[in-house]
Amino acid sequence: MRNESPCYRIRTGVNSNPAPVDNLRLELDANSFYLLPCHHLELVRFESGEGQDTLTLSFLKRTVLITGKNLRDLGLALQDRCVEFIKPMPVFDRYSSLAISEGAVKSIKILEQ
Repeated sequence: MRNESPCYRIRTGVNSNPAPVDNLRLELDANSFYLLPCHHLELVRFESGEGQDTLTLSFLKRTVLITGKNLRDLGLALQDRCVEFIKPMPVFDRYSSLAISEGAVKSIKILEQ
């Protein structure tokens, strides 16, 4: 699993092992982000189908829906609490060609409960 992607970063520590983080930063666009405490993460659900993957993250008072391609590694990294940030890939990004083989986030939606 790669540590860096245009859409997310996995923190590593000694010997490149995953290093836990306290908060997950969700960057909705260039002007705003959310910080959610990782210890409030109750459930991560990964679903793949129809050329699109979906990650559903359930926190205490909100649900986060992340859609994109090749998101399985991102979901597994959430298991280790080592994901520093997640952000959607800009449409005209210089890394657009990486989206085929690496994880690419299309959208992030936060639903308040």
